[in-house]
Amino acid sequence: MADRAPAAQSSGQSKIQSGANAALSMVGLASQQISGFVITLLAAGFLAPVEYGVYTLAIVFVELVLAFTYAGFYHFVVTSSEDDKSVLSTMFWLMQLVGWIGGGALIVFASWLSQVFDSPDLAPVLRYLGLLQPFASGMAWASAVLIRRQQMRRHFIIMLLQNSAAMLGGALVLWLWQSLFALVVYRYIRVVIGVFLYSVMTPDRPHFLFDRPMAAHALRYASGLYGSRLLVFVSNFGTDLLLAYFFTTAESGLYRFANRLSTATIDIVGQPLRSFALNQFGAAARTGAQLEPVLNRFCGVMVILMGGFAATILVFGADLVTTLFHPSYLAALGALYALSVRAFAGFGNALILPIFAARNKTQVSMYHNLFWTSVMIATIFVTSDQGLNTLAFAQACVAILTAIAAFALISWQGEVPIRGAVYNILIALAVVGAYYAAASGLWLWIKSGIGVSGLSLGIGLSLATLLALATIGAGMRLRVFDMRVFAER
Repeated sequence: MADRAPAAQSSGQSKIQSGANAALSMVGLASQQISGFVITLLAAGFLAPVEYGVYTLAIVFVELVLAFTYAGFYHFVVTSSEDDKSVLSTMFWLMQLVGWIGGGALIVFASWLSQVFDSPDLAPVLRYLGLLQPFASGMAWASAVLIRRQQMRRHFIIMLLQNSAAMLGGALVLWLWQSLFALVVYRYIRVVIGVFLYSVMTPDRPHFLFDRPMAAHALRYASGLYGSRLLVFVSNFGTDLLLAYFFTTAESGLYRFANRLSTATIDIVGQPLRSFALNQFGAAARTGAQLEPVLNRFCGVMVILMGGFAATILVFGADLVTTLFHPSYLAALGALYALSVRAFAGFGNALILPIFAARNKTQVSMYHNLFWTSVMIATIFVTSDQGLNTLAFAQACVAILTAIAAFALISWQGEVPIRGAVYNILIALAVVGAYYAAASGLWLWIKSGIGVSGLSLGIGLSLATLLALATIGAGMRLRVFDMRVFAER
């Protein structure tokens, strides 16, 4: 009996610790999405869709550079079991090379891209953003170091401080200077604050050390991940480029508005879960632990949290857009619903990279993404002239099929049993369905009583939050919501 008390106390402390990590991760990552949401809200209120479309088009190319920054060598820092000093220093210089090449490409090709998309303002925006990329690479290296050290708490504290300060600064600039270039200033504020915080709070420093054999090994390891990330980028942002090329930047702006709003909302939970997945699958790879229990835990939690946010958009989306945004953005409402489903369905494909990185089979994930990106691109070409809503709905269908294929591949090539994961997914989907039904009924009751306004939306979202907490509790009772997902170690 004496031995059971310390064990129970240790278990209780572990749950409290996981709960604290979960809360901090959500607040830290939510700050990034809230920051982007506030800036999007202000930009949509102050700028026409054409101006906002120019900025979002520029961000598409920045995201291409960031896709390489936060993959490949980034994953090698997290998963490699080799000597810390050699890994951290060698990967720092390689990641800097990625930043300089990517930023330089934005600057060099800015004029040409401006002509291709018939957007004169695009060129200076790309040049200004290109200058930031080496600094963004430094931040990516520091975040990978913190994940390798399993210092997730510090990582999320940095994100919270960075995003909160950037949101305030960016909102102030946009309020005072209602211009496309005020959004560029916001990006500069965010990077400057991030570089400062990571420099102060990251315990490791790079050295003038470059291990050539390790670099060659890392390049071979990273090639599959870079290919996968490039294909995921094309799948996610191909529509933006096609719309911007074939149509106007206003139509591209409407699509990006719907895509940004849906993705940013679901990424409030999706992004921290991906960070924890990279941490835990990477730790399992270094220690030789089984991947199946980790997969089972993440599937249940991802479906409940990401599905819950998608359901919330379906319930409140129309009234939120009507109340908060310029009337011209109502044209993107159907796309908002469909892209929310797409963002939720992406949880399956999000597990491909950390699992196959842990298995050291990065080429497999690249081939998977090559096939499904080809399907997505073909779908975009076929449906691009049928309106935004049809285009977005078709993408949601492809995303669901991609998720199914991802789990089949995890079982086949990843050699990870998925029976437990599938069971958790089905139970979690039922739980999310119950939440959607309850939230829909509650919101209809509120609207019928006091109408649609900022006040009624606040009341509805507050009550929906209480329903969400009850949903999480139900998931825990059904053993598909496991707090160990949020453990640092």
